[in-house]
Amino acid sequence: RASSLSGRFYDVLPADPPHHPRQRVVRTCLNLGSYNYLGFADDWDATCKSSVLSSLTRRRLPSSASSPRAEFGTTSLHAEVEAIVSSFLGKDDAIVLNMGFNTNATILPTLASRGDLIVSDELNHTSIVNGARASGAAIRTFAHNDSCDLEGILREAIVWGQPRTRRPWNRILVVVEGIYSMEGEYCDLRNIVDVCKKYGAYVYLDEAHSIGAMGEAHSIG
Repeated sequence: RASSLSGRFYDVLPADPPHHPRQRVVRTCLNLGSYNYLGFADDWDATCKSSVLSSLTRRRLPSSASSPRAEFGTTSLHAEVEAIVSSFLGKDDAIVLNMGFNTNATILPTLASRGDLIVSDELNHTSIVNGARASGAAIRTFAHNDSCDLEGILREAIVWGQPRTRRPWNRILVVVEGIYSMEGEYCDLRNIVDVCKKYGAYVYLDEAHSIGAMGEAHSIG
């Protein structure tokens, strides 16, 4: 069990051995089991406190906007960080949300709705699963990282259309991850994109774990 703060490293104290209850050795382990792998939560005095507080005091901004972004919640800091992100990715603009889970859970329902089809990798993160379910779109899954299975599903979806009515799907959205967070595997993106282009499907790529970690291109996409 953990016997220290859960930062990038933490101390683990094993349970008492059955025959030698007093022989307990503390081991320092790399933390791969929490969202605090950057260490911000356990010692922010040494990591980001000064920069966070100075950004608020220098610009006279509150710690909370107390309003949604679409109303009065957008500040100069939001605009600045979105400009940095879009420049880093070489895109015209960007939208920054407060956490990765919310990104998938809220953006997917804005991209797909009733009459659309979401084709999701079977090992996609729970946030993608929740976002797909909240969208109201029909959902099908394809075998993990298998572009051949994906092609079969897309072909069938186009041939048969929507259930009962057989009308064409309004939109088909294929959802994958750049690096699958639970498995650490790369997405076979090139082949998946080729299949989607062949059948006119859109690709939604979750790069929560691949952005900034894939060399000079910045991301797997």
